[in-house]
Amino acid sequence: MGNSPYSSLGLGELYSDAFTGSSGMGQSGVSTANSFEINNLNPALWVRNKFTTLDFGVVGQYKKIESGSARQTNGGGNLGYVALSFPVASRWTLGVSIKPYSFTDFSNKSSKIIAGTPIYADYYNSGKGGINKVSITNAVQIGKYLSLGLESSYIFGNVRKASEAAIGDGTDYLASVNDRTTYNDIAFKGGAALRIPIKKNNKLNLNVGGAYSLGTRINAVNTVSFELTQSSFPVIEPDTLVNKRNGSVKLPAQYQVGFSFEWPYKLTLSADYSHESWTDYRSFGSSDPKNGLSDVDRMHLGVEYTPRFGSLSYFDNVRYRAGFSTGNTPYVVKENNIKDTNFSLGFTFPMGRGYQNFVSLSFIGGQRGVMGTGMIRERYGKVALGLTLRESWFQKQKID
Repeated sequence: MGNSPYSSLGLGELYSDAFTGSSGMGQSGVSTANSFEINNLNPALWVRNKFTTLDFGVVGQYKKIESGSARQTNGGGNLGYVALSFPVASRWTLGVSIKPYSFTDFSNKSSKIIAGTPIYADYYNSGKGGINKVSITNAVQIGKYLSLGLESSYIFGNVRKASEAAIGDGTDYLASVNDRTTYNDIAFKGGAALRIPIKKNNKLNLNVGGAYSLGTRINAVNTVSFELTQSSFPVIEPDTLVNKRNGSVKLPAQYQVGFSFEWPYKLTLSADYSHESWTDYRSFGSSDPKNGLSDVDRMHLGVEYTPRFGSLSYFDNVRYRAGFSTGNTPYVVKENNIKDTNFSLGFTFPMGRGYQNFVSLSFIGGQRGVMGTGMIRERYGKVALGLTLRESWFQKQKID
């Protein structure tokens, strides 16, 4: 996803649980879903998918990073998600998915004089890697209005960080410390959604929903090694400072709640609030409550409009979206909390026979951080592309 200085903190930069459709609505939608696409913000909403549905998404990003007089532009892309849901029974839907959870990708350089000498040393810090999540989701309908869901996930991945110092006296000495941490464990997320009819004949619904991710400790294995080279040749044998030390990382609890007004197949207005308790995060082998991270509180607002569902005109069946999201991030730099604000637009285009399949596009633009001494500002643009394929599987054939 490109150079991200903030990904050096905590577990790296976090991916949103929102699929392409929700991304175009300010990452809102924990209370509302339709039968066309999978809504991954709330496990309880998977039950709205009455067809076997395959959702696939990719995401790309371009951004400008500024710190003082330094400027950098870069971009990147990654798999956003792959998800499959199918109805096991009329009131029970089962789903599986895989998506990134977080990524680490940063590189920076600084130069300082070695104490007591006139010689400069160049210091390099870099990190690569990420954590992924494979999930099984069960969603059930309870009565007419209430649905419940549970997402059970296996989290896995690794992150590699390196700190290097090169002496600038012509000797080409390079000292390197390499750190690799591998993660794996299980995590759970529950959700509930309530759809309350306000007008008869399904003309207007009030939706209320929420999702809660349990705080958990995930297993981690850490290895640290040291190397000293001259002109790329080892001066001494590489030394393993820490060899496969077992530990854990504490992930915080997270929740998102919201409500929406839904005129079915016409208009949806949604508002969500999300909270992530990153002050509870504990890094590998640390019980220090001063982890340099802060709690995250965000507001998400979104609207979706369909001009005339079922019309013979193609563009009357296109779904149009807009959204807004604002709040802080987990990152704290020089005792300043880093805030993030973004706007989004989205479209879903029907395709195929009977318009049963869809292509979705979402555009997100925003800013994270501000300019100042020792601060970093990122202005970014993201594009999310999703493909939804639906099929009526597991249905008994009938002859009239």
